[in-house]
Amino acid sequence: MIKFLTVLAVTIACSYAVTVKYSGCRSHGVHGQITNLDVDPCPHEPCALPHGKNITLTVTFTPTESSSSFKSSVHGIILGLPVPYGVPLGSMSGPIVSGQEVTYTNSLYVSPAYPTIRLNVEWEVLDDRGRDLFCFIIPVHITNH
Repeated sequence: MIKFLTVLAVTIACSYAVTVKYSGCRSHGVHGQITNLDVDPCPHEPCALPHGKNITLTVTFTPTESSSSFKSSVHGIILGLPVPYGVPLGSMSGPIVSGQEVTYTNSLYVSPAYPTIRLNVEWEVLDDRGRDLFCFIIPVHITNH
């Protein structure tokens, strides 16, 4: 019975989040390597972001330089133009130490005021000197449901 419940729980969890394919950002230097990127819920790509829901982003990465702090910066790319989207700082699973894998987590609310649209989202996490620890672009679709 426990084995069945474990398999069921894993199956349900996998049906709501996928390891998301992403592209890198502009050609400027990045001081970290992403090893895994998950968006929840995201049962398929492009990720559907339903109005009125919270989306959780989890990025596992290895920084190439240490940092005492970080800052999150998110833009929606609409008609080729970056439109800023304010997000909370997010959290790290531990200190940002060069060569040591760390996990960044953040959540964002998809306001019902946002238009239903397909767009690319550029997500950056910057170190204490304003340089990218990582930066990626993913396609999303803001939906009514």
